[in-house]
Amino acid sequence: MKFIPLLSASLLLLACTDSRSQEPRDNSIAILQYHHVSDATPAVTSVTPQQFESHLDYLADNEFQVFSITEAHQRIEQGQDFPEKAVVITFDDGYHNVYHNAAELLEQRGMPYAVFVNPDLMASTPSAYMSWEQLRDLQQRGATIVNHGQTHDHLIRRRSGESQADWRQRMKYDVVSAQQAIDDNLGEQPKYFAYPFGEYDPDLQQLLKQWGFLGFAQHSGPWSPYSEKTAITRFPASGRYARLETLATKLNSRALPVIDYQPQDPLLKHQQTKPTLRVTLEQSKSFQRQALQCFSGGDVLKPEWQSETEFSVTPTSDLPIGRSRINCTAPATEGSPYYWFSAAFIRPDSSGSWPD
Repeated sequence: MKFIPLLSASLLLLACTDSRSQEPRDNSIAILQYHHVSDATPAVTSVTPQQFESHLDYLADNEFQVFSITEAHQRIEQGQDFPEKAVVITFDDGYHNVYHNAAELLEQRGMPYAVFVNPDLMASTPSAYMSWEQLRDLQQRGATIVNHGQTHDHLIRRRSGESQADWRQRMKYDVVSAQQAIDDNLGEQPKYFAYPFGEYDPDLQQLLKQWGFLGFAQHSGPWSPYSEKTAITRFPASGRYARLETLATKLNSRALPVIDYQPQDPLLKHQQTKPTLRVTLEQSKSFQRQALQCFSGGDVLKPEWQSETEFSVTPTSDLPIGRSRINCTAPATEGSPYYWFSAAFIRPDSSGSWPD
């Protein structure tokens, strides 16, 4: 079977009003995010080759169309309808095991995919990462090679004594020079940037916008006309997220029609232990408003509705140090899909740091 771009009923993280298409559609595409495809790498960021093949079999057996990331972007920008079932497949970091354990499985099924790479790490640790020669081979076999930064550092974490101008210069090196390295070795590539660790803040988003990049995050949700162009969400599909039972629900979800949410800056202050998330929706009758629920860690949060289109939720437990998220879902008024929205949070410790 021949597979093509963009996803079916999927999910989404949301977005700002200024980044939406002129005529947002009740339509979205799920992006799957992988790292390692191996049974000998850290479980938290890995799927085994057998698990990965079962994911691809699920997509094939259930007639999902697999879109390249560039084709998905084009459809979003042009406001085109997506097939009922569609998906984008991405890998972060460009590990050797993707070349050896995933590429052939994808090629056999005619499924395009994207690999986000770190040129500096490729040069300094060739034992772990693919070479330019291998990436050129994947490019010829249906992959899009895109930008994950030079260093895979915590980009939004300021260094001691670092001025704003110094930080901007460091970001230019990490983002712009990485793009130049990719273009020099593979020909001009799309300006898509996956944030290391999925971490971003408004300052970094503004730089990406200024430099003409789309920004891809790591907290769950689909890509849709509502998505912020510098905070496009993806569904992690490795580790504890690799189970087909839960992955299938996400693949068959849709984007909650969020037109604004606060706070949009994921980076909290250490003392902000229970931030209130405020969400504004576009008027919609396609999901069950009163059945909407939100989740923070293991806590189920009942939203407080301020109006027909505005609600807020506050965690009942302190957010942990590090990265977390609040997910909100609601069943459709007809059929089985769920509507999905996710907001990212990063809570630093008292010294301003957090774990990888």
